[in-house]
Amino acid sequence: MKVTIDDVARRAGVSASTVSRALSGKGNLAPETVDLVRRVADELGYVPRKYTRKEAEQAGGTVSLLISGFHDLQNNTFYSQIVAGVESVLAGANYRLLFKTISGTLSEDREVIDELVPTQDGIVLVGYEVDVEVIARIKEFRKPFVLVDNDCWALNIDTVTNDNLSGARRLVTHLIELGHSRIGFVGGPYTHVSLDERYNGYKQALKNAGLEKPADCIAFAAPQFDTEHGYAVALKMLRRASELPTAVFAANDALAIGVIKAARELGLRVPEDLSVAGFDDIEMSRYITPALTTVRVHQYEMGMEAGKRLLDLIRGEVTKPLKIVLSTELVIRKSTAAPARKKTPQRIA
Repeated sequence: MKVTIDDVARRAGVSASTVSRALSGKGNLAPETVDLVRRVADELGYVPRKYTRKEAEQAGGTVSLLISGFHDLQNNTFYSQIVAGVESVLAGANYRLLFKTISGTLSEDREVIDELVPTQDGIVLVGYEVDVEVIARIKEFRKPFVLVDNDCWALNIDTVTNDNLSGARRLVTHLIELGHSRIGFVGGPYTHVSLDERYNGYKQALKNAGLEKPADCIAFAAPQFDTEHGYAVALKMLRRASELPTAVFAANDALAIGVIKAARELGLRVPEDLSVAGFDDIEMSRYITPALTTVRVHQYEMGMEAGKRLLDLIRGEVTKPLKIVLSTELVIRKSTAAPARKKTPQRIA
């Protein structure tokens, strides 16, 4: 005798509509209720109607794109390009994209997550300022879920990121090949996985070349890793350095632009006295003077890969989590050069 949805409802002690929502992933249900309904359905051998891909795509759906730590997406070119890439793929499959900014802490985001996630066909989470508890909570709802520019591989979540380590290593190696041996670093918060990988790439390049890491020429911007904070920490770093670096690698272009401003304020010429390089290749890096040497990150492609992966998850075409790592590209411009023959002043007076 064929098992019906009413049979599952009676055994689980819930309504038929609750069974329908639990099995389809629609509606605001507690994870415990979803687990109960699915377990009972499995025990009874209940098989819900399967929709074809064509039916599903014609019906469309909604995907939430959660962004952590950024309240001004329009002026953040890095993340706006990622969002555009996600949107281009999902719009082509007739999915609406719902944007929501979150704080990244479970105490503040639990209500939003518990109300929003169960009603969505899939979730894309963009950004680094997210506690692991937030990611784990989203995962509990068993929705198709992709992380972008973050890494929580321990929870077996599909991830799209960049090859930050080798990109940074390649850039710093380029500075070494120009003749620099005292290379400073300006980074961001330790909580940012991508920036931490870039710091590790910097250290690896120095180690591979047999160079020491100049401790007094390393600084970290916090809480934000933007031009303003890059300028502030670079100014302090350059003033306190026992001996000035001949080059500085900044973990992103915004920080690098801040380093250039600080150098000029201290009377240092870029690149004659100080070479400066960044990471990301944001649009502004081409238009500042001098144009910035950097590592190109393909943000739009990151978004597209995330969108494609999410569609595969929604369609049930994948069974194991996948970590997609996109390659980067060294872009040499005018902000870096060989160290001047005339030695840069050893320290700021």
